[in-house]
Amino acid sequence: MSGTQPRSEEPGLVVLSNRLPVSRVGNKWQTSAGGLVTALLPLVSTRPTSWVGWDGGSHKLPEKLPGTDAGLVGVGLSRADVKAYYDGFSNATLWPLFHDLVGTPEFQRSWWEAYQRVNRSFAEAALKTGEELSSPTYWVQDYQLMLVPQLLRAGTDAPVRYFLHIPFPAPELFARLPWRDQLLRGLLGADTVSFHTEHYRRNFVRACALLLTDVTVRGRDIVLEDGRVVHTQANPISIDTTDFAEDARSEEVTGRLQRLRRQFAGRRVLLGVDRLDYTKGIPERLLAFERLLEDREDLHGRVCLVQIAVPSRGDVEEYQRLRDLVDQLVGRINGRFTRPGEDVPVHYFHRGVAREDLLAYYLLADLMLVTPLKDGMNLVAKEFVTVQHAALSARSATEGAGALVLSEFTGAADEMPQAYLCNPFDLDGVSAVMATALSAAPEERRRRLDLLARRVRRHDIHAWAERELDQ
Repeated sequence: MSGTQPRSEEPGLVVLSNRLPVSRVGNKWQTSAGGLVTALLPLVSTRPTSWVGWDGGSHKLPEKLPGTDAGLVGVGLSRADVKAYYDGFSNATLWPLFHDLVGTPEFQRSWWEAYQRVNRSFAEAALKTGEELSSPTYWVQDYQLMLVPQLLRAGTDAPVRYFLHIPFPAPELFARLPWRDQLLRGLLGADTVSFHTEHYRRNFVRACALLLTDVTVRGRDIVLEDGRVVHTQANPISIDTTDFAEDARSEEVTGRLQRLRRQFAGRRVLLGVDRLDYTKGIPERLLAFERLLEDREDLHGRVCLVQIAVPSRGDVEEYQRLRDLVDQLVGRINGRFTRPGEDVPVHYFHRGVAREDLLAYYLLADLMLVTPLKDGMNLVAKEFVTVQHAALSARSATEGAGALVLSEFTGAADEMPQAYLCNPFDLDGVSAVMATALSAAPEERRRRLDLLARRVRRHDIHAWAERELDQ
């Protein structure tokens, strides 16, 4: 274990997440990309901070988060525990259950035992490093660590906060979990439990009221048997809008955008950017695009879909089947609708792309397709409207702007009513929404984009972090 801070009189912060926010590139460690890290960088420079997370099997972690004084505290896990706690209980039990059974959850007691064991290891590491800080606040992140708040509460009187980055399901679904009471009590160890949306927050409160007989719900608060009060709140996570807007205007992104415009000249571009996960609705999106081409022969050769699918959990059989299905659908659509001598209608990339390329694709897109079957938030939607808006002033009044087609089953839909909302399970409906967005007048597209981007800018990642840690 490394990275404990020298004791300071300034109030400290202990962050707990499944993984530490660093990755190794060659012989050097660098700060990982991601919204949570971006949000915390300004905070960790103003207060003593320790970040607790799985060490990834590395025994040579840097002591501090690169470029900051934040200490890194690695938690070592055996391969068996990683497989049972992370691949098993976290991602084969909780992930599908919390995403409204889009996948089928598995319930295995050995996975649950590993989950308990690993959560104890995280809590012990956090309490130990917290002893080195003055007046620490413990901030626990996400579904892999749902037992940690209660374990911390047993060892400290310091403030404990928890944020769930995925949906919280309806209590009728959550009740299927054999260890439902233990998870609820784990979360109720926190002083504040936060969610992306009011709907997820209400689901949690309803689950507590339905399944726990010794708690009382009073509005947004849950009163425990000993009189302690747990506050619940909805606080949707966001992005660093200033950072994305500035990068979108860079010469590097502009150059890549020009190359993409030459490549896709004469065609309207529909764009999807997702992890290759069954919750993201990529097969359904491809089928809806196929319906669009079936119904609108006038669009043949005039529209194309660029789908970027970042590899995810490739060693899991269910994800391998998903990859095979997506490959088959892409091949079928291209085989049906590619005209002799012309480009294919679907450009599919099963890999990550550099940030500059991603921003160029955002700027290129006429339609951004964010159509998960279920998603806690979805930051791609916020990135797209921010990047598009950054370039809006450079467009002519007749160019319009990119339009956002957004699943109503994302947390982002609550904040983005000006998007073209759709039901991703309704393939004909999604196809019709695509057609409507493509035919929208330029001024209507600009109006919607302006409202969306302004909302995201007002509620950016820094506002989210400040509210999470506001005492």
